[in-house]
Amino acid sequence: MADLTPVAAWTEEDVRHLGRRAGFGLSPAEAAGLATQPPAAAVDAWVDGTGIDRALYDEVLASRADPVTEPQRNAASGVAGAVTVPAVPGPHRYLVDGGEAWRNDLARGQASWAFRMQYSPHAFAERMALFWHNLFATGHDKVNNVALMLGQVELLRLHGLDRFDDLHAAVSKDPAMCIWLDSVLNNARGSSVPNENYAREALELYSLGADNGYNQQDITELARALSGWSFTVSAAQLVSNPANPPQKVASGGNFRVYDGSTNPDVATWNLQTRATLPSMHGSGMATFLGRTFDLEAAPPPGMAKGEDVLRSIASSRAPQCAQFLARRLATHFVTADFTAADLADLASLVEAQSFDLRAVMKALLKSRWFHDPANRFALAEGPVSWVVRAARSLGMTLAQADGASPRGFPAWALVVSPYLDLAGMKLLDPSGPNGWKEDRAWLNSNTMRYRTKLAAALALGETATSQGVTHVLFPTSVADWFPAASPAPATPQDVFDRLAALIQPAPIAAGVRDAWLAGLWPGAFAWDASAATQNKVRQLAYEMLCSPAAQLY
Repeated sequence: MADLTPVAAWTEEDVRHLGRRAGFGLSPAEAAGLATQPPAAAVDAWVDGTGIDRALYDEVLASRADPVTEPQRNAASGVAGAVTVPAVPGPHRYLVDGGEAWRNDLARGQASWAFRMQYSPHAFAERMALFWHNLFATGHDKVNNVALMLGQVELLRLHGLDRFDDLHAAVSKDPAMCIWLDSVLNNARGSSVPNENYAREALELYSLGADNGYNQQDITELARALSGWSFTVSAAQLVSNPANPPQKVASGGNFRVYDGSTNPDVATWNLQTRATLPSMHGSGMATFLGRTFDLEAAPPPGMAKGEDVLRSIASSRAPQCAQFLARRLATHFVTADFTAADLADLASLVEAQSFDLRAVMKALLKSRWFHDPANRFALAEGPVSWVVRAARSLGMTLAQADGASPRGFPAWALVVSPYLDLAGMKLLDPSGPNGWKEDRAWLNSNTMRYRTKLAAALALGETATSQGVTHVLFPTSVADWFPAASPAPATPQDVFDRLAALIQPAPIAAGVRDAWLAGLWPGAFAWDASAATQNKVRQLAYEMLCSPAAQLY
């Protein structure tokens, strides 16, 4: 059984476990500080994001870009000369103004989110967004609009701890999702056959699981209820893409039910200018999960037409929905080797909290089950969180990066596409709506090959060239890994221990550790600031990141 009673006290090991699973790691100093706080209050603050200083982070997101001039990327654009854009990577400036939206560059969009995961002071919000991105998996390959993809991530960031029915409804209305699973084509008016793509996945992948309390008729009826769910684009959201010929692209969208009413914006989802929305919403009665709904009646206050049908999943099939969510939460945050009893206990918690995800996560992260030593390093970490956690532990702080000249933000756009995609998680672009399998599925001979490349970029100071400019992929300083306020390492073991405290791998066998240290320091040990010593430390960090122990968290 899963012991979901809260821990009364905790250790630094517990705190580090929380940091790895529910964020992207903690520095030794941060872990020591958090361990002095009562667990209940600390977890509440961790989840809610209270008591953190966001000033520099918000300022950087808003305005701290170094513009540079680079060649126009779109050779067919017909635009002569060069354009001024944020310095590579400058992901935090992505789509700050409409002038950049035309670039629609997936690598920059991925970089934007990776940057936020590395530097956000509220790491848990980014972790939850990453969790939901895998469950409500939506792909740029079909959406073909980075602005809409990043808009969906922002939705997950802001609403990932709402009640589940609120979150599910919000994602169902999201413009990127409406395109991804063809809600924009779902027409049930008159004799039209509704498009069932979204309705099927809303049940199978997003709320209940395959064949878990519903049938084909329920899919059809839900599709009728959600027919006409789409979005419109305002004049402010239509921005220019200087292609040849010039085009307009949407930098955002506003949810609408296409029911023949007046269009309050200038364009429909496909950027056609229309004063009236097409009539696509179904009529009559719908029977869904044993309940009957009038599709022509005025919806409940605050809801769209058909939304009450979608929201009924969590009430009409509460045990199945709770079990579905419990399985996903356990696999991502606790262990993939849960028992049926564990799953039943967590599902009971979800139901008891009325699907309030904030309350569920607080209870889970305080629980004895979560903090059970048997569940530490019990999961293989996904490549995105793995590299972000390593970048947070070894890379510059935000203040250091912001003060560097040129500003030392990691060149995420040069890392994500060539390496992270091949390491197994193409951020913002899964191959299908079922997302990525987790835990052991992350690791195979090919994905590990690219993890070693990422490890080299992280630990060895590797560079890449873009637009004729060479960038250090992850600016790091060995001196920062060994603060002057701490005693200098007196033995190779001291070097190992400090790096282990930063990187936080699972326990590494003494024989492996000793072999590494003997290979790097075969003779007398000396600690100094020489390039030779720094290279040995970097090599040790690289070996640690590549080890099987460092793939677990």
